[in-house]
Amino acid sequence: MKALVLRAPEKLEVMDVPRPKLSSGQVLIRVHRCGICGSDIRYFHGENPWAKQTLGQEAPNPPNIILGHEFVGTVVEAFDPDNANLVGKRVGVNTFLTCGRCAYCRSGKENLCDFTKHLGHGQGWGQMEFYPGGMAEFCPAFASQVYELPASVTDDQATFFDPLIAALHATEVGRPTLLDTVAILGAGPIGLLIAQFSRLYGARQTFITDIARENIEAARKIGVDFPLNLHDSKASLHDLVMEKTSRQGVNIVFNTVGSNDSIIASLKILKKGGMLVLMANKEEELRIPALLLSGERAIRTSSNAMYTDFPRVIELVAQNAILVDPLISHRFPLSKALEAFSVACNKEKTGAIKIILDCQS
Repeated sequence: MKALVLRAPEKLEVMDVPRPKLSSGQVLIRVHRCGICGSDIRYFHGENPWAKQTLGQEAPNPPNIILGHEFVGTVVEAFDPDNANLVGKRVGVNTFLTCGRCAYCRSGKENLCDFTKHLGHGQGWGQMEFYPGGMAEFCPAFASQVYELPASVTDDQATFFDPLIAALHATEVGRPTLLDTVAILGAGPIGLLIAQFSRLYGARQTFITDIARENIEAARKIGVDFPLNLHDSKASLHDLVMEKTSRQGVNIVFNTVGSNDSIIASLKILKKGGMLVLMANKEEELRIPALLLSGERAIRTSSNAMYTDFPRVIELVAQNAILVDPLISHRFPLSKALEAFSVACNKEKTGAIKIILDCQS
């Protein structure tokens, strides 16, 4: 079968690889579509964002990772007879499976499990010739983590389920409530989804920043109150927030950027008693003026998602409560995945927001 393989850092190849052989608890998916995530770009550059965000450590990536953890497809084979009823079903795929035995799993915090197997990542699998992922014609999946899709959800929309569960979990870490004000730094797919979840949870004002006009335009389409292009605007985020909140600041900031400067900027607009939720850790060390933490301001991180988030986001997309189509900027066939990654890696020039691969063309 054809697959996009990360052979080594910054060395991608569309190549023929063996069709996956299933083991107990698995089904085989004929992949229809797969999205390119920001974490895929970080893997491409040699980072391991899952280990950074969940384990709090640097971990090397093995060679020959088939990237892709945002995919949808049809079940074509089941290893166990008990899962034969899934064959022929069009399904969304929750791409991580935890051990179920550690203290985190047994206390309902499976998102923090150190022994997670995650499709599209090289960790947790032991040694393999090729590590499975969704940027391929076929991909194994965990039978317990596939969900039959309603006809009202398109294949393109279903590629958003993984970023949706990450955004939903982050929103629940921040806990916006009725009449809160919320700011999001970074109008990539995760930031744009968090903005929508915040409104569903009752936020009355939403702010979002980016440096790309296309992302800011997408923010307007999904109903963000105050989208701010940091390149084009003469006003700063701090000035805008203070003007619109009677100089109180916002209740919650979601930071998807992760740089030291952006974290300081986040704290400067945070209301006393407010919370900053970090979605990305990009700096080895952070230097933060201690006074910015006064007034019971808090910083938390968000890692992965919960199993229960997946069926919830399917329903939200099916009911058009969360809009994802305005975020799609490019589509490529799997055969042109190298071109797709070039577009994704140069989004300042290409205007890329969400790129989707057609894995059967």
